[in-house]
Amino acid sequence: MEELKKVLAATDGTEHGLAAVVTGASWARRASSSFEIATVVEVLMIPPVIAPPGLNAGEFEPGFIGEARESAAAQARDAGVSEAVIHVRAGLAPQLVAKIAEETKADLIVVGATPQPALARSLVGSTGRRILYLSHRPVLVANEPRREPFRRVLAAVDLSEESGRVLESAWAIARADRAELRVLYVLEPLPLMLARAASYDESERMRHGREQMERVLADVGLLEESAVHGRMRQGPSGKEILEEAQDWDADLIVVGTHGFGFFDRFLMGSTSLYVLRHGHRATLMIPRSDVGS
Repeated sequence: MEELKKVLAATDGTEHGLAAVVTGASWARRASSSFEIATVVEVLMIPPVIAPPGLNAGEFEPGFIGEARESAAAQARDAGVSEAVIHVRAGLAPQLVAKIAEETKADLIVVGATPQPALARSLVGSTGRRILYLSHRPVLVANEPRREPFRRVLAAVDLSEESGRVLESAWAIARADRAELRVLYVLEPLPLMLARAASYDESERMRHGREQMERVLADVGLLEESAVHGRMRQGPSGKEILEEAQDWDADLIVVGTHGFGFFDRFLMGSTSLYVLRHGHRATLMIPRSDVGS
């Protein structure tokens, strides 16, 4: 079963960074996990040909690094973890946060939700999305500085081989918080041409889906857990996941970044991207097991 023993929160010193630090530190405390902080100073490098006379951006770097460290330390104190190790780097934030996670062997990265006005109802900004693309580890997108435990965890599975990792990570969060875990499988409509050509019984598809979901739960040892419940819906996956989260009032959604499909091996899956763009709840993203291998 997945163990999340080290948590790394990424902050840029803003209120969104504070959401990551508070949420990550609070959960790490409840789970008896270690907790560290990463902050990156993205020093502006101006090409000499267009730089104003006498301006050397590198001269400002030490001061920026000191300010970033103090800002992260202040957020750590606010989160009640003043003793937390703080990693400060200068460069590109997404790459360096992912690198720090690798170096520290973090099991979970926490980032703050930073909505972009250009993307209607988008949950996470460009830096957070790039961390999701680059990370080989689960990433929790915190939409608020959450100090209280998660109570309702909704894990969406597609019955691919990656579903086990999604469930193990979801159960690690739910177990630490003594939360209820609801496992959702969405039965998507068949492509129009296939639906026309195939002769199938819709009730048989539902029955087969339930059997496969039970098999996935049994494979990770969750079929008999009293706090774990299975649920099925029909329709477009992203829309149905968010409607289930709304109906059940889930406070954490867990999805895999990739599932079935050729293009999902290279890009973040369309369902997970939909949940990020249109959801307004904390979201735990689980990468493929072969990412980075």
